[in-house]
Amino acid sequence: MKTIKSLLTLCILTLLFSCSNDDNKKGNFPTNIEFTDYTNSVNDKTVTISYNNDNTISQIVLIDNNGTKTKQYTYTNGRITSVSNSGFLSGPDVRTFVYNSNGNLSSIVDDTSGTIETYPINYNATTNTYSLVDGGDSSSVQLDNSNNPIVYGSTFFTSDLEITLDATQKGVFEHVTPQIALQFDLALFNNGHIFYFFNQKQINHFQFGVQDIDIVNNRDANGNISSVVYNFTGGGSQIDITYQNRNL
Repeated sequence: MKTIKSLLTLCILTLLFSCSNDDNKKGNFPTNIEFTDYTNSVNDKTVTISYNNDNTISQIVLIDNNGTKTKQYTYTNGRITSVSNSGFLSGPDVRTFVYNSNGNLSSIVDDTSGTIETYPINYNATTNTYSLVDGGDSSSVQLDNSNNPIVYGSTFFTSDLEITLDATQKGVFEHVTPQIALQFDLALFNNGHIFYFFNQKQINHFQFGVQDIDIVNNRDANGNISSVVYNFTGGGSQIDITYQNRNL
């Protein structure tokens, strides 16, 4: 009987120890991104990213040659519902993201000095594509089955930007839950490569019409992508990433 009790106690202690280890599991989150343009330093930028307690992005501060720009995000039920902007030369003071009953983004509402503009969003469940409609123009983001972006399209460009992902290699934003709001707020319209397109997976290649953009991902001793080099005809750029170790 004592042997059974001892074994039972040992099993319980082992279980508790395992749970304790799971509770303390850590993950690396990008907190600083340094962007360097090889051909024109006026395009260089510094990005600082802060997080909420639930590891969602709370604030992004971008510093470039025009000064400091700040984006403050608000969430409801785990989804971004608004972003407040300051320091930008143009764009809305507040951008609101509206979702339908299925949880899909259905519209974006911009408030610029009291002027309200609403942009409807169409969602194609078959292709997992969101399209923003602005008059006769449209811009779209197609996601993979993990909601990471793979194709960006716009009537402003003759070709789509196609991204080749590596499903076996973790990306810069491995532990950050994908948000379609971030794609429309930053990645689609504001040089998404600076933010690694908020991708959880490693990006291997870009295709933009006849332009092939090679991606070189360099990793540190912990396996995190520490720098990304974008090589293309006529130029190139680089991002260097610093991480914070956070509880998952």
